[in-house]
Amino acid sequence: MARAYAIFFFIFLLPLFICMTAIKVQAQPEGQLPADEVEALREIARQLGKKDWNFNENPCIINVSNSWNTPKSDYRPLYNNTLICNCSFTGGVCHVDTIFLKGQDLDGVLPPALAKLPYLKKVDFTRNYLNGTIPPEWASTKLEFMSVTSNRLSGSIPDYLGEITTLVYMSIESNFFYGKVPPKLGKLVNLANLILSANYLTGELPSTLKDLSNLTELRISSNKFTGRMPDFFQSWKQLQKLEIQSSGLEGPISSSISALINLKELRISDLHGAGSKFPFLGDMKNMSLLLVIIMVMLRSYSPPLLWLCKS
Repeated sequence: MARAYAIFFFIFLLPLFICMTAIKVQAQPEGQLPADEVEALREIARQLGKKDWNFNENPCIINVSNSWNTPKSDYRPLYNNTLICNCSFTGGVCHVDTIFLKGQDLDGVLPPALAKLPYLKKVDFTRNYLNGTIPPEWASTKLEFMSVTSNRLSGSIPDYLGEITTLVYMSIESNFFYGKVPPKLGKLVNLANLILSANYLTGELPSTLKDLSNLTELRISSNKFTGRMPDFFQSWKQLQKLEIQSSGLEGPISSSISALINLKELRISDLHGAGSKFPFLGDMKNMSLLLVIIMVMLRSYSPPLLWLCKS
């Protein structure tokens, strides 16, 4: 009798069980965001002033043009409307990974609700009309890429940005930030690109920036800094691009700049202060562009006023 039941199970019940399991798995919606992340996106849209996200569409459908992803166009080369999900998680669950909203004339604020997307890595809100400052809620994120370039943001650079230690790229260029660069930015040890140009930043550069040993790009032009050029260039041995034009800083150019043998682009101009011997740059074998314009405020200058190296 037991043998008969076993045969019955394998012949009739087991295939039925497998079939029902398959139906159950197929019935689970794949490529879906958790409800709390959808609600977070609603909050983000309200805070940004973005009105064209359609929440009846699935933001995570790949290669489909919808309100969440707009193909790039030659007619609007500066426009970017992209949301990318990471759907590699088990059970068909997705999480928001990237939000790029560039050149959309958004006139709200940087969204505090961004912190409610725990898997978010990249945000780019370049060329909008966002005002206010960078919200403290962002300090709890795991962002790796953050650009708020060309907006109407103001106030001092928040020191809690130093808590986002996952950051690799940070640009706050072309805003209205003022005051000193917070020393806590030296905690961003993974940072490769730091772009602070075209603001109203003052004071001296904090010595803690020497701890950013992974920097490959530093741009601090068009500010109102005071004090001398930094003398800790040797700490940035990976640096490939350095721009210090009309920064307000004083000369001389530190001899430690000679240690930057990986430099490809160097732009320095409009330094204040007394003259000095120009540092040796002969070991910079990778240089593709060297632009050094020292205004009359820097006297006793030995090389030509303009150097252009191999392109």
